[in-house]
Amino acid sequence: MSSSFTLASTSSSQNGLGKTSMSSKSLRRISRRRLLSSSSFDTSSATTEKNNINDTKTKTRGSRRATKTAAAAASGGAATAKASKSSSSLKKRDNEWILQARDACVSSESSSESWVERMRSSASKQLSESKTPTNRDESWRFFDVSEITSATLVREDDSEADVEEDMKAFLADVPEGAKVVAFVNGRFSEKWSSIDEDDKNGVSISRTISGDIATAIGTYDEDEEVEGQGAIFARINKSCARSDNVACITVKSENVENIVYIIHARRSSKDRKDGELATGANARVFIDALAKSSVSVVEKYATVGGSGKKHDSRYWANDVVEIHLAENARVFHSLSQDHGREAVHTRATYVRQNESSMYEINEVNVGAKLHRHDLRVKQLGKKTDTKLNCFNLAGSKQTQDLHSAIILDFEEGTTDQRHRCIVSSSSGKGVFDGNVRVNKLAQRTDAKQITRNLLLVPKATVNARPNLQIIADDVKCTHGCTVSDLEEEELFYIQSRGLTKEIARSLLVSGFGTEIISGMKGGEKFKEYVRETVKSALSKDAVELLVA
Repeated sequence: MSSSFTLASTSSSQNGLGKTSMSSKSLRRISRRRLLSSSSFDTSSATTEKNNINDTKTKTRGSRRATKTAAAAASGGAATAKASKSSSSLKKRDNEWILQARDACVSSESSSESWVERMRSSASKQLSESKTPTNRDESWRFFDVSEITSATLVREDDSEADVEEDMKAFLADVPEGAKVVAFVNGRFSEKWSSIDEDDKNGVSISRTISGDIATAIGTYDEDEEVEGQGAIFARINKSCARSDNVACITVKSENVENIVYIIHARRSSKDRKDGELATGANARVFIDALAKSSVSVVEKYATVGGSGKKHDSRYWANDVVEIHLAENARVFHSLSQDHGREAVHTRATYVRQNESSMYEINEVNVGAKLHRHDLRVKQLGKKTDTKLNCFNLAGSKQTQDLHSAIILDFEEGTTDQRHRCIVSSSSGKGVFDGNVRVNKLAQRTDAKQITRNLLLVPKATVNARPNLQIIADDVKCTHGCTVSDLEEEELFYIQSRGLTKEIARSLLVSGFGTEIISGMKGGEKFKEYVRETVKSALSKDAVELLVA
């Protein structure tokens, strides 16, 4: 526009010099053109100026926006860092008790055994990612885990003093020829054990872990199915592994005389105060049943020491047993738990079954203030057979808890679970959470599950949850649950034979768990011992037992 205006101006000057006379009309036209040109130039300049101003404003707004974005990013980063720090702090609080429990149970001594270091390292990693269990967790909803997590854990010495007479009585029912693995306060006791590492035909017991067992021990709690089911205590046990609280039992032959007794003797050497629990070493046993072998394993738990102290059973026992069955192997497992009534007992049993193997457990639990057994069985081949039988007796202020899971992944497997529970006090509690999962490939499976619960007094409590999950489509599966008092018809029938109502009730109660006791292995003396523990436990709640 500027150059156009200059040319017009020059032309006007030339025309003026060449032509002396020009009409006023022509002059007006030239003036008008100049004004229009000048007006056009000014408008363009204003537009350019306006655009420059707009660009400046846009840049200013963009700069402000960028500044705000940067500030927001910085603020967000600070908030994220703060949230991360808060999350880290919360996680630290969540597993603070776990670390305290591990420190209370483990010795500061290092180990030269590679498998021990592997187990400890694996457990430390798992525990660092875990949180302290509470009643808000589904798997701990009915078990007062705060009795453990809020207690003051006091490390107990491992002395075997003052247990001589009790241990002799404890071992009185061991049949001749049976092997014995004894633990006193969680430590392996050579005095009361029989070790034969060179038995090539029967059962060998060893504290030297090597080969495939050194690789397998301490890994059965790492399955996804175990993750949310009480594995926290098994991992605390693993973090405290030492060569003197671990034993390996290798079964090499099929022989009905292959019997192994595993003795767990516990005591608190001092009269513990309210809120205190003695703790220390905890046993871990690995049983390796080779192909076509057979063994009867008997486990016994009891409080020993004979101190006469009022609170000598205030301790926490936390043991683990891992069992591997090769093809066609057979393991008959019998368990009796008779801790003192102020003890806390958490225990895990992990079983792996290969093709055509058979595992059977018959357990009777009458002791401890709090007792929980986490039982996990997993198939590793077809045509496996699993039988889980349990009888729990919950008296005054006792909780008896069984959490079990059977995972069927192969064809033609069979499983039969029978759970019995008697609650003989208004402050007693029974808990059963049984899970049988029949996966897609487990065709032609035969699975049965039944829980029967007997409440002898008002306000007695049982929480039963049988759970059967079936994904396969060619199966035969049943499960059921009953919760009741003694049947009036049964009482009337016995009374019609001339017996009192109290005796009738006692007979029916004593007969409730007979089926489980009768299936136990280990000899008649052991069965009689178990019957006496049941009778003694019932007598402690005789008042409640005889309520009409």
